[in-house]
Amino acid sequence: MMKKIVLAVFLLMGITLQAQEQPYSSAVFPSQSGKVGQNLRILYDAKGGDLEFSDEVSVAVYRFHNDIWKMEQFAMKSVGNKQWEYLYPVSDSTLFVGVKFFQGDLYSPEILDNNSNKGYGLKIFDRKGKAQKGSFLAEASFIVPTLARGAIINYYEGEPSLDKTYLSGIIREEEKLSGNAISSRYKLYLGAQRLLLTDQELAPVAEKVVNQLLSDRSISADDLGDLQLFLQHQIKQDRLAEQVGKRITEQYPKSATARFVAYSNIRTSSNNLNEVVASYEDFLSRFPITEWQKKPDNKGFIYYAVYRGIGTGYFDTKQFDKFQALFKDIDFRTSNELLRWNVMRAYMFNTVGKDSLYHIAEPLIQMLISKKGDGSYRSDFMNKQAADSNMNNQMDDRLFTHISLLNDLGRYDEARKYFFELSDKGKYGNAELNDINLHVLEKLDAKHDILPLLEMSIKANAVTPRMFDTLKSLYMKSHSGSSEGYDLYLTSLQSVDQRAELEAYVNEHLNINYPIPDFSMENADGGFVDQDNIKDKIVVMDFWATWCRPCIMAFPGMQLLVDKYTNDSQVAIYMVGTMQTGDYRTKSVNFVRGEGYRFTLLHDAENEVNGQQDKLFKSLVTPIFKDSSIPRKIVVKNGVIRYSSGGYSGSPSKLMDELSLVIEKLKSE
Repeated sequence: MMKKIVLAVFLLMGITLQAQEQPYSSAVFPSQSGKVGQNLRILYDAKGGDLEFSDEVSVAVYRFHNDIWKMEQFAMKSVGNKQWEYLYPVSDSTLFVGVKFFQGDLYSPEILDNNSNKGYGLKIFDRKGKAQKGSFLAEASFIVPTLARGAIINYYEGEPSLDKTYLSGIIREEEKLSGNAISSRYKLYLGAQRLLLTDQELAPVAEKVVNQLLSDRSISADDLGDLQLFLQHQIKQDRLAEQVGKRITEQYPKSATARFVAYSNIRTSSNNLNEVVASYEDFLSRFPITEWQKKPDNKGFIYYAVYRGIGTGYFDTKQFDKFQALFKDIDFRTSNELLRWNVMRAYMFNTVGKDSLYHIAEPLIQMLISKKGDGSYRSDFMNKQAADSNMNNQMDDRLFTHISLLNDLGRYDEARKYFFELSDKGKYGNAELNDINLHVLEKLDAKHDILPLLEMSIKANAVTPRMFDTLKSLYMKSHSGSSEGYDLYLTSLQSVDQRAELEAYVNEHLNINYPIPDFSMENADGGFVDQDNIKDKIVVMDFWATWCRPCIMAFPGMQLLVDKYTNDSQVAIYMVGTMQTGDYRTKSVNFVRGEGYRFTLLHDAENEVNGQQDKLFKSLVTPIFKDSSIPRKIVVKNGVIRYSSGGYSGSPSKLMDELSLVIEKLKSE
């Protein structure tokens, strides 16, 4: 009660209670009365500051104009006594001006002064010297730069401290000044209120603003869409966002905004997959893609996402007829994604019988081929060349899966025709696909096509051990059973460009000089290998695990390397199983021997720190590898790691050539 009495006395005496002092400074605006249509004098006193001894001082002027921050920069004029001046013409609609001073480049200044990150700013009055509606909200966006769009985001170094008491005061001033018109700047107003109020307190404030906006029947669909997104994502008022969404649907049922609202409301997650599918179907019945295609906008991503979602739903619920029907109206980009995610996934994990998968995929792969030239990837890339390259790569990948399926089913004639649909790069650039091609030609008894395939695969450096064996057999058959000259013949087939590229790669990675840590690792027979076993040798170590598919895919290439150096006493090659669980010894040995590989197998030692089977590998992550991915290969000479490379390119012959080149370079030192 006493507080109310005191307040009443103050009011009767004509005393105004002052709000808390503004957190920023207006000291650089000596007139303190900026008006639109006049020059605003900016006077900077550099004495005692970092810019005191600067020969040149510039000013960056940030103005809040038409509800967005814009920035201009100017050279200031020296007026003596370490003071600098600039006269800035204030245009109409400017509500607030902020400035900062600097020497050099604004974006990497030698010296900068923005009042110790508190800012220099000034509200701008109208031509009659009265406060402008929106000027207090502009001020709010100056002290809270995330409230508004534009250049003010770069005004501060990090986030400035926020005085909520001051912010609350200027918001009250704006409410008194603007009244219901405050709703025209709802993003600034409600954004500021969200910093001051709880969600429960914010709800009625936001509802009042929304009702004011919705009272205008002429509000456009786009403006309603902006309001709905703001309510839903910026201030988390879902009930009001739903109310605006209903207004959009009722007033503009066929608009792009209504379509986006409907897309936002699709049930993309539910324990009942049929409900998810039904939600996608409802969207497509209301907003068919054929209608969008007549007048496309920049929201084509909606249909990409919708078809991806409904396609997965149909596939996972075994509605394959509906899945196939989707492809009639969609472009190459979307068709490719549906095939990639569903058909390739089903093939890899054997979730659909291969005969059934063939009948699903066969008409769709033909449809995909017919859509190659539709240009649907253009929006994702800077130029047509890059888009076409990506399209070819995607088409090659889908063909790889389909050819593999046909090969598994013994449909060799059909598989053969799809090899001709591959891009120039795809025809010979994949070793596994080349091996399938060889198998298909053998099954079709197409003897005259086998040697050209093998020679082109050698040129692309994408060859499997079986392909090498076949090539050598054909060579010896044509040379009366003799292998003399075979190595020279093989070298003549190899691409000069491929060799140069490989040489550059090896040279780039042959730059390590790190002593291998002390180790002792058990081999497959229960013995141990340590530093003494590798001194005076060149040693290749391949870190792998049974759970790592790329590691296993690289095994044929490692077998080629092992076979090449099997009689070379200077070279040792170890396959080091690492980061495995359970009975990793039995698991690793059984896998390698069961697959017929002739490897010297080692088991990484158990780590005292974490108890895992990764002691040597983890000791090399920080100094050498920089990450924990496998496969990872190192080459050691005389106990010192000289080379490291990770991953697998997909070509056994290329892997063999890479590590052979490293070994020979180290031998020649």
